[in-house]
Amino acid sequence: MHIPSQCPMCSGKVEPGTTTFTVDLTSGVVVVRNVPAFVCTQCGEAWIDDPISIKLENIAAQAKKQNTQLEMISMA
Repeated sequence: MHIPSQCPMCSGKVEPGTTTFTVDLTSGVVVVRNVPAFVCTQCGEAWIDDPISIKLENIAAQAKKQNTQLEMISMA
């Protein structure tokens, strides 16, 4: 995955930071806070690197499998 150094949305500077990932599984909601990401310092748009995305997909799949209504975790 190519992470831009300049935000394609607003032309702001992109730096390492964290974001919150949320997914609605219909049967429930998964919220993961403190997700490592590259974040625009101007508009807040975030990009998540592939290895982190895979972890997030696994978290969501496990919550769906367990029929969890609300799953809230922190990656920190």
